[in-house]
Amino acid sequence: MSWKAVELQIAIPRTQDAGKIQEQMQQQGRIDQNQLAESLVKEELNKRKKVLEQEASEQLKNDQKNKEVNNHDSHNVKQETKQQEHHHKHPYLGNKVDLSR
Repeated sequence: MSWKAVELQIAIPRTQDAGKIQEQMQQQGRIDQNQLAESLVKEELNKRKKVLEQEASEQLKNDQKNKEVNNHDSHNVKQETKQQEHHHKHPYLGNKVDLSR
């Protein structure tokens, strides 16, 4: 088969188009991989943020519980000391007594 001049006018631009299409298809795979890698990095960062936020909220809860327990304990200690002071007071020992008669 021989190529006629008219057929060559059509065939040559089509081969250039085919080359461009092949190059675009090869680059599309690289672009897809890059986008996938970026999305995975974003997901990982989001997961890390969530874990850190959960740890921070748990730490706050624990701190609040500790404060409540300490406040409750200190209140109990104050009540116990008051009760002990009340038990240690004798009705007339240690008080001033007037002996002048």
